Amino acid sequence: MVGCGVGCGGGADPRQVDGALARAAEALAQRDAQALFRVIDQRARHALAAIAESRQAAAQLIQESYPASTRAAALSELGDAAKAKDAVDLFRMRCAAECLDDLSRQVSAALETRTEGAEIVVKTARGSELRLYRGGDTWYGLVWNTEALNRERNRAVAELEQIKTNAAVYRQQSELHP
Repeated sequence: MVGCGVGCGGGADPRQVDGALARAAEALAQRDAQALFRVIDQRARHALAAIAESRQAAAQLIQESYPASTRAAALSELGDAAKAKDAVDLFRMRCAAECLDDLSRQVSAALETRTEGAEIVVKTARGSELRLYRGGDTWYGLVWNTEALNRERNRAVAELEQIKTNAAVYRQQSELHP
C-alpha cells in the first residue's frame, strides 16, 4: 500500500500527510476499524461521538419515560447509533466490509498534494484523490462523511432535546394518572 514496510503504520507520524496515510493503510490492511477510526478526520470522529451519545441518552429516556405503546416506534426512529456502545462502535457499524474495501482501493502513497480551504487534497499512487484534514490534535485524518455526520449530529442533538421535553410530559402525565 504505502511504501514503508510491514508494521510502519504504528510508527508513522500522523502529523504528516504521509504518516497519516501510512497509518490508514496499516489499519485497512489489518481490517482494524478502531485503528482506522483514529485516523479519520477529527470532525467526523467528534460528530460520531456526539451522535452515539445523543442517541444513547435518547434511548434511555424513551425506555424510562415513554408509554409502552409508543416506546418501540420511538426507539426505532433513533437508528443504529442508539445501539452503538461508543463512537468507535458506531464507526465500525457504518464502515463495514464494503467501506473498508473501498478505502483500501484508494489509500496509498501521496504523489502530490494541494490545499483547498482547511483540507489537503492528496493525489495517490493508485490514482485516487483523498482529502485530509488537520485537526486540533495536529493529526491529519481522512475526510470520511464529515458533512453528513455533522448534519446528523445536529439533528441527533436537537431530537434529544425534543425527547427530553416529551419524557418530562410523559412523566407528568403518569404522575397525574397513575
